Amino acid sequence: MFFNLLAEADFSSIFTLASLQVVVALIVIEGLLSVDNALAIAALASHLDEKKRKIAMTIGYAGAYGFRILALILASYIINNHWLMVLGASYLIWLMCNHFAENEQDEEHQGTHRAPPSFAKTIALIAFLDLSLSFDNVVAAVAFARDSLILVYVGVTIGIITLRLVAGYCIKLLEKHPWLEHTAFLLVGFVGALLCMELFWDTYVRQDLPVFGYDIIHGEESADISDNLNTTDVVPVQNATSHTLHYHIKKPIKFGGIFMIVLVHMAYEKYPAVKATLRPLVIAFRHLFAITARAINSLFGLITWPIQILFKFRRRAS
Repeated sequence: MFFNLLAEADFSSIFTLASLQVVVALIVIEGLLSVDNALAIAALASHLDEKKRKIAMTIGYAGAYGFRILALILASYIINNHWLMVLGASYLIWLMCNHFAENEQDEEHQGTHRAPPSFAKTIALIAFLDLSLSFDNVVAAVAFARDSLILVYVGVTIGIITLRLVAGYCIKLLEKHPWLEHTAFLLVGFVGALLCMELFWDTYVRQDLPVFGYDIIHGEESADISDNLNTTDVVPVQNATSHTLHYHIKKPIKFGGIFMIVLVHMAYEKYPAVKATLRPLVIAFRHLFAITARAINSLFGLITWPIQILFKFRRRAS
């Protein structure tokens, strides 16, 4: 399907004014997601020694490229299976909550050394991060270019290229500004929360959400690319063969949220007055994240306890 589309695609359609506007939006959002992905990989591997950190990050970036290419090929399948996107978004939220829960435990037990994740566990965490953000790259591209599958492919490709360009700088940036580790996890959780919100709204609520006269969440009628897999042109809605009303958080809200998280966190770390003002709110959120992480960890432990018992028996037998 993917290769047939490339063979039949009319790439001249990308250079229309409407398509170029979409491509510019895709460059911004896919670039931000890719920078966040690279920062998060660097953050997850930061506790390892230099040799293992290089190996983990190499595997992480290779996984990010590989999963994005896989997501690119399976774009229409991912779009048609919301449960995949829900799982991916939930993992991103858990990753953020678990990071701040562990950070809170470290502060509460100052002077004691908590064992960091093993090399194997770090690789697994990075792999799941890559997989989840690859799904989200596809979903973000669809949110901007639902009328044209070829533009979805263009968007995810932009993400791959951007990731390649910024990968080398992220570990140096993290070493220079350690607080960016927390920013990376905040952005990961924010992206997951946005996706969960959109999927919930599109499935159950299905109505606009106006705030002071501005629709925060808005339903847009568009051609359903899952039913028009061979459509490569950006077609006007009234001429499309299949229409679906999809609800999305408005793009300025998404961009504004990402930039606000970065700017507010930067001000929190740089200016004591801002830190003192926001400290109670930060503590409250960290407690909430810790409770969420513990609840998810307990649920996951309950589901996987038969496998854990099996492994214990096998170790004793050997």
